[in-house]
Amino acid sequence: MFQYRVTKYSPEERAGTVPSWTSISDLGNSYGGTVFTEDAYLETEQKYLSAIRRFASAQEVTALRIDRLTIDSDSPWWQRVAKGDQLSVDEAIELSRAVLREESVWCTLVVDGEFFVHFGYDYYMYIGIARPSDQAVLDVRRSGLHVDEFESPYLD
Repeated sequence: MFQYRVTKYSPEERAGTVPSWTSISDLGNSYGGTVFTEDAYLETEQKYLSAIRRFASAQEVTALRIDRLTIDSDSPWWQRVAKGDQLSVDEAIELSRAVLREESVWCTLVVDGEFFVHFGYDYYMYIGIARPSDQAVLDVRRSGLHVDEFESPYLD
């Protein structure tokens, strides 16, 4: 399987030499003299969700299964999803949005042996694909995200 770390962070930000926001809770804080706004957050979030869609499309994935799930009772997703549920790509994108927004839900999404999406701390995302897709990698990079070969720390 081909595995990637997908992130908004430049190499300098990953090294800690340039400060950057790490979650939606950082809205209003200043980084490098620029206030982190909701518009900036939503733009980045959309890039992540588009990356999931782009990689899924490249693998011809139409549905994903919730593999691991942690959900708090105060989450709007409480009782809407369960481990093992099959979600369309659109539904998986919406659940992914909730994970990125830290809405008291975390999960991994999989198509056994073909595809996965794992979410890490501090706005890191890991994607695994069965077949190489240089075009998907290039498209996600062109969106402004960084895509590096990297083994997901959330593999079983």
